[in-house]
Amino acid sequence: MSVRIAIDTGGTFTDLVLSDPDTGRLVFHKVPSTPADPSRALVEGVKGLVDRAGVGTAEILFLIHGTTVATNTILQRKGAHTAFITTEGFRDVLHIQRQDRPHLYNMRIRRTPALVPRSLRYELPERTLHDGSEAAPIDQDRLGSLVAALREEGIEAVGVGFLHSHIDPGHEQSAGEVLRRALPETTVCLSSDMSREEGEYERFSTCVMNAYVQPIMTNYLKKVDDALSKASIEAPLYVMKSNGGVTSARDAADHCVHTILSGPAGGVVAGEEIGRRLDRPNVITADMGGTSFDVAMIYERNIAFAKNAEIDGLALKAPMMDIHTIGAGGGSIAWIDSGGALRVGPQSAGAEPGPACYGAGGSEPTVTDANLVLGRLSTDSLLGGALSLDSETARRVIDEKIAASLQCTVEEAAEGIIRVINASMTAAIRKLTVERGYDPRLFTLVPFGGAGPLHGTALARELGIRDVVVPLAPGVASAEGLVFSNLRSDRIQTHVELLDRLGASEFEKMLEELTVQAEGDLSTSSATGHPVISRRAGLRYAGQGYDIPIDLPEGAADLALLESAFHLEHERQYGFARRDQRVQLVNLWVSAELVISGSRRDTAERAVPDRPKPPTMRPVYLSGNWIETAVFDRTALRSGQQIDGPAIIEQLDSTTLIWPGEHAGIDAWDQIVIAGLENP
Repeated sequence: MSVRIAIDTGGTFTDLVLSDPDTGRLVFHKVPSTPADPSRALVEGVKGLVDRAGVGTAEILFLIHGTTVATNTILQRKGAHTAFITTEGFRDVLHIQRQDRPHLYNMRIRRTPALVPRSLRYELPERTLHDGSEAAPIDQDRLGSLVAALREEGIEAVGVGFLHSHIDPGHEQSAGEVLRRALPETTVCLSSDMSREEGEYERFSTCVMNAYVQPIMTNYLKKVDDALSKASIEAPLYVMKSNGGVTSARDAADHCVHTILSGPAGGVVAGEEIGRRLDRPNVITADMGGTSFDVAMIYERNIAFAKNAEIDGLALKAPMMDIHTIGAGGGSIAWIDSGGALRVGPQSAGAEPGPACYGAGGSEPTVTDANLVLGRLSTDSLLGGALSLDSETARRVIDEKIAASLQCTVEEAAEGIIRVINASMTAAIRKLTVERGYDPRLFTLVPFGGAGPLHGTALARELGIRDVVVPLAPGVASAEGLVFSNLRSDRIQTHVELLDRLGASEFEKMLEELTVQAEGDLSTSSATGHPVISRRAGLRYAGQGYDIPIDLPEGAADLALLESAFHLEHERQYGFARRDQRVQLVNLWVSAELVISGSRRDTAERAVPDRPKPPTMRPVYLSGNWIETAVFDRTALRSGQQIDGPAIIEQLDSTTLIWPGEHAGIDAWDQIVIAGLENP
């Protein structure tokens, strides 16, 4: 027997899932995160999980890790001492960015400072033109003096970004060789290795970001490897990437910007799997954890990818899922602003000290405290009773910090906290759907994370969504998604040319080159098999500033059909098409995916439909009234059973709230399906 283990490190908890692909068995585990040293919770969690599952460490085939190290390093500005070398005259590209203001009508707004200060951004005389030809060679004497300056400054990492290196990376590669020989202890990152797309600012920003994080990520993964070895766990470690695939730990260290959405990406893969099981092509995933709320969209079975990603106001040019994140989680802190209005988040109590009800020193009212006061959480519902909640402390902090200011009861203040946080989350979902021309009523909502199912149907009703599906283990759904992930590599190359001037043979040759590169990326893995290839082309009308990705069918490319598909997609997204305008190719994108996830989980044995009797009842505050509510144990529910609201369904990692008038059923995969919701 061989098993796979997935580990998703979150802000409050570290979630783990063990999968046996031969039997379809899944075992879940959850431990508090250790922010000071995330590897400690990871190793302790793996040891606890294998003990719970009754397997030996020698039976672990591999581990897949979703990590927040890269994200936190950037947000907290705790990266390496980094320098940046660029073409003479382009030192300030990282500061100028795109020249637009982040908020058009706010004259006092300030851009996010670059990760590398101006004093550590160096210019080098050299020049490659837009067609890849050399206008001026590298000034070797100047490069030598830069090496001396970097050594004297004690630089730990250096990024190199030259003009037009996405067309011809020769100058960057030559400079990189000199730097690596002269500074063997310094990390050297080339922009052409990070991105081969147009856009100097985006490419330079991505290069600097990778250089800034790489030493931190390398040290972290080495610490994880050493800790696993000490625990006699010798299985190879894979790391989740932002594109929904996994890669080796070594590649993750070298290309750490590809792991920015490492954890949330697992949840989107889990949502895609749920859509596949239930034959629902349109899914919105809503991951509400301890500190954040992550939303993603799957439309017609395709995960949406971001075109222009940012992290903390800095551009990031890497293949990544389109995940919109806001500061809204169970640990989000409620507060009164200067105008006397109730606000919730984005500040969070995090894992340490956590919500006030955890009894670990937290003194601020949070969303979790509010749910406890309203009876939606019980004092022993988290981690199967391993974590007791203090309802009296929760009531006291809400009374002192919120209710007293608003001159209302504790229950009214707690319900207000929930309504405010729900409004923030529905706004996040609208931003990803309505603002982009998608009708949320055509989607199924999949809420997960420790807090997601408590808020799921309220969000759905507000958005007009009729169907909600709660996964089997919502609190560890992102980790479960990691189990379903495969090795994946994406190669993107800019090639700007009018489509009617491009021959089919040249088009196919470029696709073949990218395919070979993508397959080569996967060949470094110990996994075997033939990868699945998918291809797309970025197209736009000549003169437009943005392109639309169009999927390419298998077989020889037909440029006329490709142009027609672009017109149709442009019309779908924007309501019109300019069929009299010439179409321009911007880039080609090839993805190679190698299956390692094994067989999917089988359906549960179908039970005779019935309405189970609740083992307990408790009062829950709903819409301004205390209502006696049925409380069910999730592990005791069976496929085919039906539950009428109001009801609470409790389990190890999460709690699901079913409102009065709502009806839930347990489907063939032991998922909770709440269908036919009505608008508020």
